[in-house]
Amino acid sequence: RSMTPNLDDLLIRHEGIRLHGYQDSLGLWTIGIGRLIDQRKGGGISQDEALYLLKNDLERCVAEARKAFDWFDTLDDVRQDVIVSLIFNMGIAGVKGFSKMLTAIQLKDWETAAFELLNSKWRTQVGETRAKELAGMLRTGK
Repeated sequence: RSMTPNLDDLLIRHEGIRLHGYQDSLGLWTIGIGRLIDQRKGGGISQDEALYLLKNDLERCVAEARKAFDWFDTLDDVRQDVIVSLIFNMGIAGVKGFSKMLTAIQLKDWETAAFELLNSKWRTQVGETRAKELAGMLRTGK
C-alpha cells in the first residue's frame, strides 16, 4: 500500500511538529511528527537517519565557520575539519571564545594554536584522546 499525501497531513494535524525532543502524554521521548525515540519502548533512529542529521549539521557548521572566520577557506582540509569539529561540539559561540587559538590560526602559528586548544577546560570535557587528536591535526595539518 502506498501512502497518500493526505496521510502526511492527517498525522501532522494529529501529532503536530516538534523540532526538539519532548515527552509525549505517556512520558515517552518523542521528536518530529510523533517519532518515538525513547529507548525504553524500542524507539530511536536508524544509522541512515543519524548520518543524514550529521550531514546537515556539518553543512551548517561549515556555513557558520565561513561566516565567522574570513580566513576559514584559506586553511587546508585537515585544519578546516578541526574548526568544523569544534563548532559541531561546542557551537560557534564556544569556538569564538578560543581567541588566542584563533589568532594563532590566522597567523598560521600551528604550535601555539595546538597549545591553546589543549590549554583549555574543553580538553577535560572531551577527554585526552579527542583533544590530542584534534590538537595534532591542527599542529601538523595531517
